[in-house]
Amino acid sequence: MHEPFRLQPLSHAMAHGDTPDPGRRRWLGRTVLACAALAGCARRQGQHREEAAAPAQVAPFSASPPDGRLPRGWEPYALRRDKRVTRYATEAHDGRTVLRAVSDGAATGLRCPVDIDPLQTGRLRFSWKVDKMDPRLTVTDPRIDDSPARVILAFDGDLRRLSLRDLIFFEQVEIFTGRRLPYASLMYVWDGRAALESIHTYSRSGRIRYLVIDSGPRGLGRWQTHERDVVADFRRAFGEEPGPIRSVGVLTDSDDLEVTASALYGDISLGAR
Repeated sequence: MHEPFRLQPLSHAMAHGDTPDPGRRRWLGRTVLACAALAGCARRQGQHREEAAAPAQVAPFSASPPDGRLPRGWEPYALRRDKRVTRYATEAHDGRTVLRAVSDGAATGLRCPVDIDPLQTGRLRFSWKVDKMDPRLTVTDPRIDDSPARVILAFDGDLRRLSLRDLIFFEQVEIFTGRRLPYASLMYVWDGRAALESIHTYSRSGRIRYLVIDSGPRGLGRWQTHERDVVADFRRAFGEEPGPIRSVGVLTDSDDLEVTASALYGDISLGAR
């Protein structure tokens, strides 16, 4: 973060009358920590990574053996240490290797670091399959914020463009989690009740948006294949041009409702627009 916009710690804000919500630790839930984990070691604008360069493509699940392990090129991220772990494992299904996710009241995900320019390589393709779902699973209610299937894109950008509210929020997340939020996160979700193609904003930050591409029981038990123009979706969700994509993630979570949610994920790819 550039120095003119560096924020004082929460103790300074409290001393000056900006008292945070007493439940601020609770609101750092799955969505926010998912985005923080997806950001990983992504560089801030103008900085270089200390780690090896991220690949220019998403690691396909089909390139891994169906041996019940994590797919190659993907790494787990824990959203909160006090939450149960969503189980992710490769398996053979319909003649190919896919990823199975099972959440028993859990909330953890997988991420694949990438370095992709969506203006050139912004055609997103993926498939998922959900056999059954609790209709209460939704990202539209901040008290619940559960979904059987999500594909999450984390974008880099200029933090100087953030509002003061988002800057404060970003610093709070970093204080409590030790991770930086990406400049923007766009989540494609299967929701229990929200309208198709509806966009929803996370209640604590405008830099996290949900785009509903499957909804309710329609399509359950069948593979749903999606192809999206990431640039068009980002423009519609955020009203600006997207920066580089720094990671792609999947998330199946049901910790708020304490129910079982499961999904199969096929390969996720980003190709030429």
